[in-house]
Amino acid sequence: MNIPIIGKVSTKIVAIACLITVAFAYSLLSIGSRLLAEGFQPMTQVYLRISIATVFLIGMLWKKIRWGRFRTIPINDLIVLLVMGTIGYSIAVYFVTLGAINAKLVNVSVIFASVPFFSYLYAYIFLKKPFRVNLVALLCLSLIGIAIVATKSFIPQLSAFGKGEWFTLLATATMATFYVGRKRLSSHLNTSEITISVMTIAAISGYILSLLRGEMLTVSAFSNPSVLLGLAIGVGMNILVNPIEIFAFNHLDSVLGTQILLLENIFSLTLGYLLYHEMVSFPEIIGGIIIIGSVFIANTLINE
Repeated sequence: MNIPIIGKVSTKIVAIACLITVAFAYSLLSIGSRLLAEGFQPMTQVYLRISIATVFLIGMLWKKIRWGRFRTIPINDLIVLLVMGTIGYSIAVYFVTLGAINAKLVNVSVIFASVPFFSYLYAYIFLKKPFRVNLVALLCLSLIGIAIVATKSFIPQLSAFGKGEWFTLLATATMATFYVGRKRLSSHLNTSEITISVMTIAAISGYILSLLRGEMLTVSAFSNPSVLLGLAIGVGMNILVNPIEIFAFNHLDSVLGTQILLLENIFSLTLGYLLYHEMVSFPEIIGGIIIIGSVFIANTLINE
């Protein structure tokens, strides 16, 4: 089979490099959340970075958006978009932000890697996917790994769960609704229109939730270089990661692609140590291996 060439580099190699970049970008998101926390409360920073990214994306995708389509969205699609934007995006990002602030970078990364299991459970419940005992067994195994990581003990106790790890687990459960919701949408909207719809809903719902939480936008925070760097990371990742990831998966096998993204855990471990001197205990290492190993095997089974 002939492989297209970009200059002297094959498209496949470029796609792999893109996914490695995406994996690194995901690890940077937690750092961006910590930097933004120096000036903004959690939900405020969520709606800020999503709002700014949405404005940029509308400009970038303008020619691909059929604005008239938004007036005739089927009610089922509208409900799914609302769930994706609110629960699967703004609330999920809010929880992962709290996780990044309260837990080690690598712990956030390895726990969040279990999203495919929640996606499978929701697909089984809402999309009537066939029940697979091997995937359920891997899910249970990954939950044991999460418990070990969260409690830093081989004999986990519920009372010992770290606050950041709890938030990250909630983030995985809510983020999975985004991926399952995408499968429930009809072909009425194209990918660009879905992206803009979901992000707009996420920005609006995030703003409303910030008001309900009593959060205030601190304008003076924009003069803080660390906050501006965090905002640049958050906005930049929202703008760039999605198209890069779509390009990569168009040129790679889905199993290989999902396995490459697990490199995020290595990047998070390295950045956590270099930037925050975060040390990982032996139980956390074993728990992380259990989670990543379960996800590695499950990715292969899910994509069979």
